[in-house]
Parts: sequence; C-alpha cells; structure tokens
Amino acid sequence: MEGAFASTIAQSLLVKLGSFAGQEFCLAWGLEADIARLEKRLSAIAAVLSDAEQKQSKNNKIRFWLNDLREVLYDAEDVLDEIECETLRRQVVKTTGSTSRKVRRFFSSSNKIAFRLRMGHKIKSIIERLATISALKSEFNLSEQPIDCGHVLHEETEMNRSFESFSGLIGRDKDKERIINLLAAPSKVADAHPVVLPIVGMGGLGKTSLAKSVCDDENVKSHFDLKMEACVSDDFSLKQVVQKIIRSATGERCADLDEGELNKKLEEILNGRKYLLLMDDVWNEDAEKWLLLKPLLSKGADGSKIIVTTRSRRVAEIMGTVAAHNLSFLGKDDCMSLFYKCAFKEGQMELYPNLVGIGKEIVAKCKQVPLAVINLGTQLYGRTDEKEWESVRDSEKWEEEGDGILPALKISYQRLPPHLKRCFLYCSVFPKDYRFGDLYLVQFWMANGLIHQSSNPNEKLDDVGLRYVRELISRCFFQDYVGRIVGAIFKMHDLMHDLASSLAQNEFSIISSQNHQISKTTRHLTVLDSDSFFHKTLPKFPNNFHQVRSIVFVDSIVGPTCKTDFEKCLLEFKHLRSLELMDDSEFEAFPERIGALKHLRYLHFGKNAKIKRLPKSIFKLQNLQALVTGEGLEELPKDVRYMISLRFLFLCTQQKRLPEGGIGCLECLQTLFIVGCENLENLCEDMQGLKSLRKLVICLCDSLISLPRSIKCLTTLEELFISNCEKLDLMTIEEKKEEKIQPLSLSLRIVMFEYLPATLAVPEQLLQGSAESLQTFIIGDCPNIEEMPESISNLKKLQKLRISDCPSLSKRCQKGTGEDWPKIAHIPKIKVDDDDSGEETSG
Repeated sequence: MEGAFASTIAQSLLVKLGSFAGQEFCLAWGLEADIARLEKRLSAIAAVLSDAEQKQSKNNKIRFWLNDLREVLYDAEDVLDEIECETLRRQVVKTTGSTSRKVRRFFSSSNKIAFRLRMGHKIKSIIERLATISALKSEFNLSEQPIDCGHVLHEETEMNRSFESFSGLIGRDKDKERIINLLAAPSKVADAHPVVLPIVGMGGLGKTSLAKSVCDDENVKSHFDLKMEACVSDDFSLKQVVQKIIRSATGERCADLDEGELNKKLEEILNGRKYLLLMDDVWNEDAEKWLLLKPLLSKGADGSKIIVTTRSRRVAEIMGTVAAHNLSFLGKDDCMSLFYKCAFKEGQMELYPNLVGIGKEIVAKCKQVPLAVINLGTQLYGRTDEKEWESVRDSEKWEEEGDGILPALKISYQRLPPHLKRCFLYCSVFPKDYRFGDLYLVQFWMANGLIHQSSNPNEKLDDVGLRYVRELISRCFFQDYVGRIVGAIFKMHDLMHDLASSLAQNEFSIISSQNHQISKTTRHLTVLDSDSFFHKTLPKFPNNFHQVRSIVFVDSIVGPTCKTDFEKCLLEFKHLRSLELMDDSEFEAFPERIGALKHLRYLHFGKNAKIKRLPKSIFKLQNLQALVTGEGLEELPKDVRYMISLRFLFLCTQQKRLPEGGIGCLECLQTLFIVGCENLENLCEDMQGLKSLRKLVICLCDSLISLPRSIKCLTTLEELFISNCEKLDLMTIEEKKEEKIQPLSLSLRIVMFEYLPATLAVPEQLLQGSAESLQTFIIGDCPNIEEMPESISNLKKLQKLRISDCPSLSKRCQKGTGEDWPKIAHIPKIKVDDDDSGEETSG
C-alpha cells in the first residue's frame, strides 16, 4: 500500500496499548509487563515514522523498511485482537452463567496459563522484530517528531459542496444541444433500430455528466415512455447488463432468474415502448457480445434511442448506428470558471488576486480536463495561504507521465490527511460502479480499524466515520451523491477507483478469470470470479491466506464444488475482519465453520434470498460488530444475544414475532434496521435492554400491528424512522388512559412516519419526552391522522416540520387557527405538501 501507513497503524496500536495497560482483563491474563514492554518499544520507533514517510518517495530503502515495519505492526494488532477475543468469550460465559464441563475446562487455571504463555511468546517475538527494525533506523538519518495518539477533530466542511455541485455543464452547452438534436433526428439507416449514439472521450472529460444531463432534459424525457440507465464498466457480462437494465426500469433485482428468464423479462418490459437507455462507461470491444444484447433491445418501439459513453473508439464503431459525438477538452476560459467555482467561496475571488494568478498556472497544468480541475479546486477551497497554492502548482507529481488527470488526482490524494487516505484506499476492495451506502461503509471501515475516537468525547465512532464520508464527498473523491434522511448513497468515479487500486496494489488483490495471483502481502481480496478463486488461486497459493483481513465476493458462489471449497477455505482466513457476499449464492445454509473466524467484525450477506437459517456457530462471533442478513432468513434465533459486541444489525426475517431474550439483550447495539419482514406482527417486548440504541428503522413490514411500549424506554434513541407498515397503529405505545403516565426523558432528534394508513394519531408521549431534543419531524402519506397533539407546541428545538399526503391533517390545519392547530412560535412555517394543496401554513 502507498506509504505503508506505518505511522497511522502505530498510533492506533499505541492508543490500544494504552487502554490495555489499565484494563482488568490484561491484569487477569498476567500480560501487563509484556504489554508495557511492547508499548515502550513501539513508542521509540513511532517517533521517526512521520519523517520516514515523507522521505520514502526518494529513498527505496526507507520505503522497504516501512513495509517491513507495517507487517510487524499488523501482526501486533492480531495478537492484541486475540487477547480481546478470549476475554470476550470469558465475558459471555460469565453473563450467561454457563457451567458445562467443556466451558469449565476452557477457563481452567491450566488453560489460562497456557494462553498467557502463548500470548507472551507472541508479544516477545514482536518486540524482538521491532528491535531489529529499530536498529536500522539510524542508517536513514531520521528526525524524531511529536507523536499524536489522539484524533484531531477536523474542521467541518460545507456539505452542499460535492462533485455534483461542480460537474454542471460549464462550457458544454453546444455539446448538449448537438446530442439532443441527434436524438431528435430520424435515423437515416433503414435497419438501425434502436438508434445508438456513442459519446467518446478520454476519462475525466465529463461524458457521463453530459449524457445524464441530456437524459434529464425535459424536452428529451417527453419523447420517451421509459428512461433507463446501466453502468457497464470493465466486464460486459450479458446477464449482469440485462439485470442492471431491468433494475433501472422496474426496481427489481431479479437475482434468482437465469439468463433465459432475464432476457424474456427484458423483452416484456421493452415490448412496444419507446425508451431511452444510457449505457455508461462501456469497454467491451467484442462485437459478438453486443450482437447478443442488441436483439433484446430491439423489442422497444420505433424511435427508441441508446446513448453509449466510452473511452474507446472501437466500442463506438461496434455499437454506434450514427456518427459518434467526440467530446473535446474543455475550453481554457471554461476551465478557469470551473476552477474558481470550486476553489473560492462566493465573493472571495476578488479579495485574493495573488491566488487567482497561481490558480491560472495550476489550471494550465490540468490540460483542460474537467475532473482534474474540479479535484484540485476543491482541495484548495477555503485555503488562502499562498504557499499552499504554490505547493500544488510546484508539485513533483506534475512531472510524472500523464494527460493531466492522473497527476492532478495524485496531488489531491497527497493532500488528504492520513486517516482519509487509508479510508479512500480501502474503498478499492469494492468493484467499479459499486453504490456505497454511508452507514455500511462506515461499518466496513470500523471493522478494519480505520476509525478511532476523536478528541470530542460526545462524538461516537459512527459519527466520526460519517464525518470521514462527508469530508471525502466534499473533496470530490465520491460522486453521484444522493442524500437521504435515513442514509446517503454514492459512487466513485472510475478514475478515482483506478487511482485507489494502483496505490493500494501491494495489499489488495483482485481475483478474476484473467488473474489468479495472490501475494503474501495481500490483506484484502476482491473475488470477481469465484470459480477461478476456488480452483486456481486457492490450490496454487495455499499459504497466502492467513493474513487476509477482508473479502468481497462480487459474483455468485455457485455449484457444489465451490460450496465445499468455500467451507474448507474459511479456516484459512484466521484473521478475517470483514466478509461480504454481494450477489446471490446457492447456499441455503451458510457453512458452520464461520464460527472459527473469531476476529470477524463485519458480515454482509448481501441480497441473498436463499439462506434460510444462520449457522449456530455464528453466535460464537463475540467480536462481530455489524451483521446484515439476507432476504430469505426464516428466523433470527435468540442466540443472537451472545453477540455482545454487535452495534449494527440489518434484519430481514420471515418470523411472526421477535422473541424476548434475543435482540433485546444487545446492550452495545446502536443501529437497528428491521426491513422487509412481511410476516412480522410484533417486535420483542424487552427492547428496553437496548441501552445504546441510537437509530431505529422499521420499514416494509406489512403485517406489523403494534410496537412494544418498551420503545419509550430507549432513552439513547436519536433517530426513529417508521414507514410502509400498512397495519401498524403507532398509538399502541401509548399508556392506557386509566394507567398512570410516567414522564419520559428521550433523546430523539429526528422522527419520520411515512405510509402508515392504520395510524389515527401521533403518540403524544413520544413528543412530550422529546421536547428538549426533537429537531426534525416528518409525517407523510398517513391519510387517517386528523390532528397533531398539543405537545408539539412544546418542542423547543424543532427546526423542520414537514407534512405531506395527509389529507385529513392538512385540511384541519388549513381550516383555521386557534384550537384547530397547535402554535409553534419558533417555527416560521409548517410545510404542508398535499395533493390538494401545496400551501405553507404559518406556525
């Protein structure tokens, strides 16, 4: 990995060692002296790491020295994790009161001594390796610098600044007009159906932004019955392309359909309809693959059009039925306008004429490539130090070979703080065109130890991770950002993905039908072809898997051989932290050997609909922090209570009731999604046990009738989202009139209720308990709610109240004042957005 990141890993280790020193379990294992020696040795070597990382680009010996050090630091992390794992197992046994002979033997005095000796031996070995490496540092004339083991709370960036803010069509009006005219013109080729218009240009010119702008133009959309989009990227798999087109048209994944069924479904969707399809980032130069897809797309009505974006002229020749539109470099004046928009706050440019001059020189080096201009401009946004601008202009990266885009992206990457560099590079384990969810990405980062507590004691780890995401978005390392109140989604530009992959190549490997290699330094695996992985990579490199920390299976694991091999290979991944299955597999039951992965922190079953049950051994994973179940799970057993480190759970289950003594025992759980549980009628009654829960999402649970009253005991809950629950009556959480109502003290900041037709009123007690905290309250598509409770006027911090598609409530609201509508003095307007009226009523 670029730079080895030895300093950030060392700092992370020092923080952990510092916390270990005073921990009761460390004393219980008798390891305090070993831990102290390791901390002392590591502190001595960490002092010179910052200087070493700055000098490594000009000294290969230092770079190799850092790589060797990184391996030792990773091994040290594994040892500390192993100590934590055994301690957690001990804690589970104490908590559950298990007294089986096997458990007593495991925690016997002799076993405890054996474990202490084994760990002591490993720590001693690491100290000796560090001593050897430390002895070499004198050869490099490295200077010591202060060690900062804390985590600085970085300045919050403006969240409305993102790639989409700057990728507007500056200087592309003529291109857009010409493409629209080409789409509107009748085809001159008699058998050219559908018409295919290629947009060709090098990476970073804005082909995708231009194409999407054309497709979103109102004059264009009005000519078509159906608009679709599919990002094809490197691998032109007919099945995957058809799946993407269907999903764009209908929202269905169709993962369980074979190729023949998919083709038939696509024909049915397109039959007789005039459509516009954007096929983005096409690389396929095999004409035969296109000839297999074209007949399916010809089922649409006459006048159907396809826009193809590609860097390859050969692709344009194969697919195009009209002359390709060649996208040229952006004009110099337009580049300057784009750069100024990215780099300066509004009205600031005139205040810094010296920076404007330097900016012109920087833009000239970008060689009229918009993506380069955007990335460097955003890096300098809000910076007024002339030396900082000069450092970008004079960077040695400009001397490297390239067309302006890669040097610029490398400079942007160099300017990231170390913690964001690692987070960015780890994103390369996911395939191109992958749609990241901010909540899931944060859990993946946490599983790999990339997020640490900030200097702000009130900021939780999840909040720190979300701030990392926002920073990378504001610096344009992510794009296609769609902000949602429950969570955001976004993508990486394919050139950004190329950059991350190239910088992380020493630690990251991609297994495909063309590449079966995995090195001893590989710690993160992307499996594009599971057949190649199991039958070529595993047999050829059997000893290179012990150090792997994360695996993403992009394709399906199918076939009895692969299933057997997968179960066998699980034992090889002794230090695996993260495992994700992105596509369906043929598993109906996951391998029991998953329980041996005691370091596992993140387990994502993707959209798998065939896994009916979780293996019993999975509940031995006391280190697991995040679990995302598949769509076919029949039930989540009560044994989930043994996952004492679980902090994120996405649950989709077929059971009718969540039993007590299960989820309700997860005291560390902070985020709970209950989604797509069609049969679920009741939640567990012991939700008061979720003492750390901060976010609760209940969605698409059509059979859910009621909520447990214990929800009102969730005093740490900050965000509550309930939607698309047809039979749910929110008032079931209210105390009965004859019962004594206890005053509540809640922490809710955001509440959203949407499509709850069975709900007649908003729970009064929920609002009363949140009087000091609630900031956002959204009610939508709740046709039978007639009035708002009087307690809404006591919400002292309410900033946003939005009501949509609630006809009974909005009519009452608009009917008059006084008793008909509670007054909220500090809210100037209440948004009422209904089918009958789009009025805003004064608060």
